[in-house]
Amino acid sequence: MVGTWQIAGEQNSGGTLEIIDSSTIILKYMGEEKKLIGCKLDFSKSPFWFDFSAQDSASVMNVKSIVEFVNDDMLKWQLFVDEDRADHFSSTKGELLYLRRAKPKTKVAANTPNP
Repeated sequence: MVGTWQIAGEQNSGGTLEIIDSSTIILKYMGEEKKLIGCKLDFSKSPFWFDFSAQDSASVMNVKSIVEFVNDDMLKWQLFVDEDRADHFSSTKGELLYLRRAKPKTKVAANTPNP
């Protein structure tokens, strides 16, 4: 899961989930950037569980979520903020997002002629 994941589809607000390592995860959503705290991943579940907290001005948001790899470059992610987690993806609870792995930007070397 390490890498940058961009929110895809209709919910695309320029949001990203950047997983640097197991202890550094940054969520950018609706113009705000938050370092996630208390992250717990449980890969023994299917879909797997991803729980975390985020500081929001004066309070802490506790989020439970479920995640599933659609393929190597796409995640299905459903978040349940301050509510019980569903065991499976649900259209009646939480917020469902799709995330696409961001492609690394290619660098053009200096003094390389453009074709």
